[in-house]
Parts: sequence; structure tokens; C-alpha cells
Amino acid sequence: MSSGPLDWPALVDEAVRRRKAEGHTQKSLAALAGVSLPTVNAFEQGDIKLRLEKVFNILDALGLVILPSAPGSFAAFIRAARQRWEELVAPLDPSHPSRQPLGAVTYAYEIGHGERGETLGELRNILARLPATSGWSPFWVPAKESIRPIIRDGVIECWLGNPAADRMFIDAAHSDFWQVTGDLKGYLRRGYQEDGSSNLEPGTIFDLTLPVWRTAEVFVHILNLAVALDLDPATPVRYESSYTGLEGRQLVSWAAPLRQWPLVDTQRSRTSAAKLATTTSIDELQRDFADVIHRTLVPLYDLFDGFEATPQFVGSELDEFRAAALKSGVKR
Repeated sequence: MSSGPLDWPALVDEAVRRRKAEGHTQKSLAALAGVSLPTVNAFEQGDIKLRLEKVFNILDALGLVILPSAPGSFAAFIRAARQRWEELVAPLDPSHPSRQPLGAVTYAYEIGHGERGETLGELRNILARLPATSGWSPFWVPAKESIRPIIRDGVIECWLGNPAADRMFIDAAHSDFWQVTGDLKGYLRRGYQEDGSSNLEPGTIFDLTLPVWRTAEVFVHILNLAVALDLDPATPVRYESSYTGLEGRQLVSWAAPLRQWPLVDTQRSRTSAAKLATTTSIDELQRDFADVIHRTLVPLYDLFDGFEATPQFVGSELDEFRAAALKSGVKR
């Protein structure tokens, strides 16, 4: 172990480099680290008067330090869920679609704080009765024995990518892994729909509209769960998502080719990953759903050569999302 002094300017430089490489703006990093935007700015300016706790939170969010997470914390849950998925796919060939080798998106949430009265078996039944949010709903509860959610180590767990299971689709987009805890933490990992068999060149494109729809579906899932459990509207909600395998992908209208927004061939991501985070409440989601979706996704779209995800763009897609729900008889 080196006994030399800590090179503070070098550490700050590396943190800035890591932030940009992971697709963070100062604003999105601040949300992920749980600090203010001025704090991140001051840190990157080399301010040495910041509280050490806030500095460590920034470094932890960038993966430059690993802080001990309190048992049961949101960070500890996400880390354990990620490790469990890695454990499940470890025996698979590196190119196996269940490993989502070209990239994936993860969604995580925490609703409120503390344990509730439901058993995990009761909560699994509640999840199974929630209204569908799409043809492939997030946190879907299949009834087929080989892929139905199990209860293990204090969580409800489902892995649709199990290669030994009886599955209709064998691709990354249908290999979901998810966990939900009794205190209402949820984690979902999913491969990109753009990398399915319907795309002749997987790994090359990123759809313009799907992030809005998929993020909306996760928040609708949260709202449906809140209704089913009769939660107080003031109940807080924490949300994080991450995207990997972005570098080189071009932003295109693939899932909805008839809905054209101004795009150019150069709108590609030059960074490999992005992390998004926001805090909200059940009440705000009910009142200002579009605003929450918009503020959450702006940093992701900005990676694609500065594509401006305006409130009008997000609102228009959410109108389409709701229309599709009405057509299918699903309430959103």
C-alpha cells in the first residue's frame, strides 16, 4: 500500500472524466449522489471546503469508492440485485442473449420507507393482479412454472432469461430479471428491444420513442402498486435507471417509424453508459406525470449529439402511450 499523499487534483480530474464517460451531466450526477448541483460544481472546481460526506457520495456514485451501504438501504438493494443477476448469467456463454451482451437498461425504485404488513407471498399475488402496462409489462408475473417468480433470501425474484425455462422468445429483450422486496424496492434489468431478431443489425440503433414509453410503464407500475396498497399520496419515491452499450448507436425512429421528429445521421452516442435518477412522490406522479418523465430522460437524450427532448416531444409520446392503453383496455 502506498504511503504517499492523496493527489486531490488528480482525483477531481478522474471524477470529471468518469462522469463524462458514463454520460452524466452535473445535474444527473447530483441527483444520483443525493447532493445539490452547486455541490457537484464546487467539487469539480476543486473546492476543498466541502463536507467529506458529500464528496464521498459523489465518488461513490461514480464508482470511484465503495461505501458501506446500510443493510436494507436502496443502494445495498441495487448492488445485491445486480450481483444476483451476474451470478445467474455467469455460467452462460458470453454471447448468450440472456446475458444481454450488446447492452441493457435497468430500472430501480424505492416506494416509501420501512417494512409493510404484507408477506412476500401476498405481495407476489398483488403484483400478479396489477393492470398490464404493455404487451411486455415491467415486473411481469408469469404463471408458467418454469419462469414464475420465486421467493428467495427475502425477495420476490423472476428471471425470464433462464435458458432451462420453457420460453416463447429467446432474445435479450425478453430476458428480464427482476426483484421486489417487502419494503417496496424494485429492480428490473432488460435487454434492448432494438437488439431483437426483428433488427438486422443489433447493437447499432437506439429508438427515439421507447425510453419514454418504457420509463412511463415503470412509473405506471409504481402508481398501480400504490393504489393496490392504498398508499398515502405523500409517499416518497426514489427512482434510478442505467443504460449500457450506448456508444456508437444512432438515434432513429424505429419502433414508430411514422412518428418522425427532426433527426440527423450524426445523432449518435459517443459515451457507453448513462445513469439517471430522480425523486418524486405518488402525489406528484398523479399530478405531473409528464414533467417527471421529462426531467428524468433529458440527460439520456442529450447524449445523442444533443437531441433536445422537449416537453412537447415527451408529452406527444405520452399521448400516444395513453391512446394505446385505451385501445387495449389498459388504464394508465
